[in-house]
Amino acid sequence: MTSASPSPAKDWQSQLYRHPLAWVLVLACAHVISRVAISDGMKWDESEQILWSQQFLLGYGAQPPAYSWLQWLVGQLLGPTVLSLSLVKHSLIVLTYVLAWQTGRALLPAKGAFWVAGGLLLMLPFGWDSVRDQTHTILVTAMTFGAWWMALRQVRAPALVNFVGLGIFCGVGMLAKYSFAMLIGVFAVAAFSVPQVRRALLGRGWWLAPLIGLLIFAPHGYWLLHHWREATTETIHKMDISTQVSHLKGLGALAAAVFSTLGLWLLVSLASYRSRLWKTEPAADAALPEWRVWAWPLLWRYLALVFAILVGMVLVGDVSSFKQRWVLPLTAVAPLALYVWRPRLLADGVGRGYTTTVLVFALVFLTLATVRPWQSNLRKDPDELNHPVAQLSAALAAAGYDGQGVIVGSDNMVAAMLRSRNPRAYATACTAEFGRMADCLAQARAKAVQTGTGLLYIARMDKATPAWWEPVLATAPGATIQDLTLPFSHMRASTPPMHYQFVWLPAPITP
Repeated sequence: MTSASPSPAKDWQSQLYRHPLAWVLVLACAHVISRVAISDGMKWDESEQILWSQQFLLGYGAQPPAYSWLQWLVGQLLGPTVLSLSLVKHSLIVLTYVLAWQTGRALLPAKGAFWVAGGLLLMLPFGWDSVRDQTHTILVTAMTFGAWWMALRQVRAPALVNFVGLGIFCGVGMLAKYSFAMLIGVFAVAAFSVPQVRRALLGRGWWLAPLIGLLIFAPHGYWLLHHWREATTETIHKMDISTQVSHLKGLGALAAAVFSTLGLWLLVSLASYRSRLWKTEPAADAALPEWRVWAWPLLWRYLALVFAILVGMVLVGDVSSFKQRWVLPLTAVAPLALYVWRPRLLADGVGRGYTTTVLVFALVFLTLATVRPWQSNLRKDPDELNHPVAQLSAALAAAGYDGQGVIVGSDNMVAAMLRSRNPRAYATACTAEFGRMADCLAQARAKAVQTGTGLLYIARMDKATPAWWEPVLATAPGATIQDLTLPFSHMRASTPPMHYQFVWLPAPITP
């Protein structure tokens, strides 16, 4: 007798589970092409990277430097362009999916690994926000899965290379976001509470992991010791720590951040697996894999500790504001925990709709990313992607700007957008945030004097505060503010145009 051949649909899904990289690369290429084609404008995180990656430094302010180092490296080849921004971002998104898949494969069959990575796409802070405007969160999420992959490999097949990999992922993770330290601490507590995991992670060569991690972090760590306030002020401000705010509000903010991170994935999982999530199946439960004895306690204790600490931040630390991007790296292994808890969900014929839903949302997010500039018509509210960057640069050139010197913007976006069109210029943003404007203006003028170049001050009047020009003009007495009015890109002709104001001071600038 001959066995029945698999159906085309089943064979197609089987190939997808075993070889997802090609499809992920196609999706990433589509996103890169889309981003470059739709707009020269830049959102907040994108513009921040254009400004920070102008030079290679050990530290850049409130965020660790790893992402900016990558952007600097690519910028040396492609310049400060939307293409270079998009290539770095989507390369790291691909890396994150690959490491999520590898983490799943450390315990699960190919289908389970695909669903672990697919669950990451269904987490909106990654699936959508990483495409829309995220940087450091992408890198730290990739390093999170890399660290989990090495740790799980070490428990299942001990080897020195696992400790080397763990050290690399943890070191780069700390250079991606400082919150990675919390992840390391929580994982260590959970891991050491499980005897089999503890023995594996304290096996021969364990010291390689902390040594390599510390060596990778050390150069920036030295910078951090001398710039502690600069590195922490902004984050503390965002956490909105105040004893005047009720704990109920803080818990509500935490619940909203957790649900907005995991909610879509949970809903899709409920719809796909339904009663199999809680229904007792003695035959299936009797054939549980051997690794579940230690993997399930490790994962549930880790997630329980994460949520306990987050609640403690509200009740003890009086934190009343939480961002989705803070919750994402800490909870990204939730899909893995689900399949370790219920391996029977990976049986043939179970959860067919889950794969379909992942693919549909991948296309939905690509479509939404592509039509973003035109969506502003529906909101009747243009944003950064609607700024006429090329026309603005051309108008400034016609008004005398030579494309060099120092660009001082009223915010990151306008400064970065102009630098992308004038790569020989140095750009910075001077705002009143945290009382740094006077120092920022003084540093910009000093740089222009030092380099013997001119100074361009420019404000986008939809965002600039009315008082922005006062300190600027105080450093440039006698300067005349000029106006530019340009139509937005991808907006109806009836949309009110964009209004810019600028001052161009040709070289030489006096001290």
